[in-house]
Amino acid sequence: MKVSKFLSVLALLAVTVIQAGAQPRLSIFFDHVAEIARQERIAIQDAAQRVKQLGVDGIDVRVTMNEPQLRMLDSLGFQHASAIADINFVQGEQPEATRQALNFMSRYDYPRLLLIPGLLPENASEELMDKVCKRIDAFVKEAAEEGIDVMVEDYDNPRSPCYNTQTLDRLFAASPQLNHVFDTGNYLFCGEDVMAALQHFRSRIHHVHLKDRKAMNDRASLPIGAGIIPLKALVSELLQSGYEGWFCIEHFGAPSMMEYTRQSVANIKAAWKPSFDEVLRTRRSIRSYDASKKITEAEVRELMKAVQEAPSWANQQPTKYYVAITPEKLAAVQNMVGANKERIANAPVLIVSTFERGKSGFFRGQQSNEVGDGWGAHDNGLSDAYLVLKARAMGFDTLIMGMRDADKLRELFNIPESETIMAVIALGYRAVEPRQPMHKDLDKMVEFF
Repeated sequence: MKVSKFLSVLALLAVTVIQAGAQPRLSIFFDHVAEIARQERIAIQDAAQRVKQLGVDGIDVRVTMNEPQLRMLDSLGFQHASAIADINFVQGEQPEATRQALNFMSRYDYPRLLLIPGLLPENASEELMDKVCKRIDAFVKEAAEEGIDVMVEDYDNPRSPCYNTQTLDRLFAASPQLNHVFDTGNYLFCGEDVMAALQHFRSRIHHVHLKDRKAMNDRASLPIGAGIIPLKALVSELLQSGYEGWFCIEHFGAPSMMEYTRQSVANIKAAWKPSFDEVLRTRRSIRSYDASKKITEAEVRELMKAVQEAPSWANQQPTKYYVAITPEKLAAVQNMVGANKERIANAPVLIVSTFERGKSGFFRGQQSNEVGDGWGAHDNGLSDAYLVLKARAMGFDTLIMGMRDADKLRELFNIPESETIMAVIALGYRAVEPRQPMHKDLDKMVEFF
């Protein structure tokens, strides 16, 4: 596969549509977390917490990692994306290293293992390559008996037994149970078309390293999405094909690892902004929230800008919101929503929705028709609809609650008597995937004349 021009890829970017409801699961190398701690001069646990708050839920570790650090990551809620083992099968069978890797995987419950099999000598013989393939296959079979999925990546060194499509094909032919970690930056390095490689190896891809490049032969680190790798096209293709694995953020050597990670996550999120139809399909009333994920005031402000666009009677804009985001206010509001208290216990934001009476449905102080302040409730509902849909477009989830203690809410937020308190809206990240609700038949909702 030769390098193709990226114009065709850019065209693909314009028309790619992500599978409805699919969200990329982000992980990061623990090496990157440790580098953040070093560069920022903070504890590793603090660095891990910062990364987790960005929306990175998985961790890729090495099988030589110590137990206290592994337990710390578990305590922060990181999921086990993959482990990495350097086992030099070029040098021989390596029984000690293979047993160490498999023991680690079983003890700490990591289901996927990235094998780095060593480097071949220059002009390696076919006989040596055959031996390496047999050693890898024996290891893969032993691991499979213990329920461990062994993978190799497209490694950016010409001496690697898994450098390009040709060498990977040879390995996969020799070891049918061996799978692939698809590194988005390394096929370019070896002069191949990354999209063609994706199609070629799709059935074997069990893990992904998201890496970007400045140019074909430039190994310099970049935030993902800042270089020439077709980020959206690649991952959209994977998601559409049913891939449910992890996407591991990679930029070794970054001069500011925290800033690179922040930019990478932001670029990835921007690439996966859902279509309006997807927002409609995937919005659900969520009754269990992920306590490890937070939402900032800046994000709530961005959300509210969308609400400003909601229509209302004569542009009266009667809706007002009171946002609980501090621990004290959150705890207070949680005690004012009745049976929903446990359901929204981990929501990082709670929003009280009200409307000013005597505005929508009125003209010069007089009711315009029999609905009266019902128009204020109507316009409040429109604003709330904009809020929950924009929230879903931003990757958040919501629950609109009509069960609330209006008098206590009024006192807590000093809400004027001229406003009717309608609902409390939980805002956060879903902890579980809800069921698809039943909908009325269209003919029972709509009549045509």
